[in-house]
Amino acid sequence: MAGLKDIAESTGLSINTVSRALRGNGYVSENALKKVRAAAATLGYTPNRAARSLRFNRNFEIAVLVFIDKDPNAKSDELNMDKIIGIKNFLSSHDYDMNIHFAFSEYGYTANGQREMKNILLTKPAGVIIIGNGTQQLGMAADCVVANLPVVLISYSRIPDLNCVYIDREHGVMDSVSYLYRLGKRQIVFAGSKQCVGRTAGYRKGIAMHGLTEHLIPVYDYAKDGLAGIVQRGIETARIILEQVPDVDAIQAYSDYLAAGLSQGLRANGKRIPDDIAIVGFDDRQLALFVTPPLTTLAQPNAEAGRLAAELVLRLIDHAPSTTEAIKVPMNLIIRKSTE
Repeated sequence: MAGLKDIAESTGLSINTVSRALRGNGYVSENALKKVRAAAATLGYTPNRAARSLRFNRNFEIAVLVFIDKDPNAKSDELNMDKIIGIKNFLSSHDYDMNIHFAFSEYGYTANGQREMKNILLTKPAGVIIIGNGTQQLGMAADCVVANLPVVLISYSRIPDLNCVYIDREHGVMDSVSYLYRLGKRQIVFAGSKQCVGRTAGYRKGIAMHGLTEHLIPVYDYAKDGLAGIVQRGIETARIILEQVPDVDAIQAYSDYLAAGLSQGLRANGKRIPDDIAIVGFDDRQLALFVTPPLTTLAQPNAEAGRLAAELVLRLIDHAPSTTEAIKVPMNLIIRKSTE
């Protein structure tokens, strides 16, 4: 099995330089880094992380907390998987391991969640990445701070006093409203709920920016509906929108699943999409491609958010800053047939 000495001999570099390049810690020129990586791949170098941990008297694992629903009928979330892939790719390229911990989503930071966090802290990870920013996740992050452990949240908004990477949902929906306005739409509806704080704020700002009238149509209890239930809510909501805003010409939905239901419900009521009413979804799930017509939607750059969170937590491990950092990730509007 190839070791540092073999790579050093192959590249003509010192063992210390090779070690720094493989650790991703300390200065190494770009040219030397390329040489080391190429030689490591050619020679089949595999780092012994256990030996490395003993040598440096520290852990090289990052704990990643992912939250799942207790309901056995709930479906797994592909968006979180994209974040995990982004985290994994970055950590692997910097010789760190990822240790995933699945926790049940709870309302509030309960005694059960606190015990779970305590057990994670006992493993002494090098850092922690938490996906989400509810009360439960914020409580866990606070425990990490108390333990003097680097922690980063992948959140849905900027979190004061905590390091985070957040997807800018508010600005994404503002951009969507502006896009619909440029298409000539003037009666733009937002179909969402009180949980959609960032999206609702973005809609209201976009409407105000263009001097339009707000049309907020509530969709209740969507978290309890399941995916099929959300589509059904969309079908029902389409009828409500047509009753309350008869001259509606565009709809921003809080999710692709709701938008799929809206599309079906509107067509059942004789509306043509996008000729009569344009529809924009949110998330860019695979479903968006199979709706008739395919959905224009706001894509969350989840893999990029995961990569940035991993990069930030390693930076915190190497250089503990005196202030927290919040990294904003913009959304992308994906144009398909449901709007033009």
